[in-house]
Amino acid sequence: MPIIRLTLVSVLLLLTGCVSQYSITEQELTNYLNNEIHFETKQGNQLFGIEMKINNVEVTLGQQAETMGIMAYSTIKVRNPLMPLKAKLIVKFEAKPWYDAVTHSVYLNQLNLVKVESTPKDIEKAITPIAPQVMQFLTHFLETQPVYVLDVKESNQALIAEMTKRIEVVPGKLKLIFKD
Repeated sequence: MPIIRLTLVSVLLLLTGCVSQYSITEQELTNYLNNEIHFETKQGNQLFGIEMKINNVEVTLGQQAETMGIMAYSTIKVRNPLMPLKAKLIVKFEAKPWYDAVTHSVYLNQLNLVKVESTPKDIEKAITPIAPQVMQFLTHFLETQPVYVLDVKESNQALIAEMTKRIEVVPGKLKLIFKD
């Protein structure tokens, strides 16, 4: 019996040691967002309207304390009979990521629009009147959708999900902080 107990304790210590440094990298977050999150919005009617679609996302972590940066590469179309517009947008946000222990997911909070660039450049003036509405859609979407979910069907991630209490942003990754 003592040998079995010693073996179990050794295995638990080994498992705890393996997962004590678990983190989610910028690339993992970028891949997750590009594969799992699809944002497309259409507002208006046949004559007047806005269409916006996110084509690609890039994530940066820790350039500022406890902050996640998100670059969303998007296309936007504005329908109107006088001057229809089509542009590519690069929208940069910064946010505070947080971990929801119930859903085992990372969400964003305090989303802040940092910069908007457009191609062609001269279209920025035409987009300025509708930018707040478009950014409101995008902000609401990013604050209500998880930006990463631990896969509890996979045994290692299920164990990590149950042990994680919160996250910490460090340059290049999100460190999962385990319960005491």
